[in-house]
Amino acid sequence: MEIVSCIIIEDELPASILLELHIAKFDFLALKGKFTSISGAQNILKTQKIDLIFLDINLPGKSGIEFAQTIHLETAIIFTTAYTEYAVQGFELEAIDYILKPISYERFAKAINKYSKIRELNEIVLSSKKSEKENPFIFVKCERKMIKLFLDEIEYFESQGNYLLIYSETNSYKTYQSITEMEEKLPEGLFCKIHRSFLVSINKITSFNTSNIKIRNKELPIGRFYRLSTAHLLNSLTSLNDPFISKNKI
Repeated sequence: MEIVSCIIIEDELPASILLELHIAKFDFLALKGKFTSISGAQNILKTQKIDLIFLDINLPGKSGIEFAQTIHLETAIIFTTAYTEYAVQGFELEAIDYILKPISYERFAKAINKYSKIRELNEIVLSSKKSEKENPFIFVKCERKMIKLFLDEIEYFESQGNYLLIYSETNSYKTYQSITEMEEKLPEGLFCKIHRSFLVSINKITSFNTSNIKIRNKELPIGRFYRLSTAHLLNSLTSLNDPFISKNKI
């Protein structure tokens, strides 16, 4: 993984020192500064690209929750706090994680692992968009024959029991395989699983909100267990001014 620039915003010295010690154990984390308030961190955020913020909630002046609402989507947040009552707000703001103090190394490492996976997924999407020069395709067995389907024509896959429906811009196909088997065949970065029954083409999404995505006139539900991963993926794309996705924030 590339170097991740991070800062700590924490007004309790013991917690700040502990976070710094944990960060030092990860070679790809580069600590750019420690601050005791939001105002103290403003200058570095204006002058440097910060990838990740370890953010306390109870801070002098502006709270961490208020501050997180103003942060650009490209900057990830891991909340660090002694209070559980802010957890729902934290995840509504699409924080990577919400860690309770005192922060053990094991819990910190779990949060960093979660961040790494999301970052790698975003990098895959970016890479696929930059390098995609050919028109990839798959062969699917439908009605006793193999049919060639170009991936850029597929809108989404829908699981229906023991078979899979494939919807393209002009047609639909039925094949007897699971959605998981199909997902394994597809190149990374082009499709997103938003529900146990739906696998959608990222480039075909025309709008989205917290509960569904829309492809042309068809609304598809986002499953409860897929909301966080879908939110991070789609919002990372909207921050890049992707022309295929609306600016509705998930």
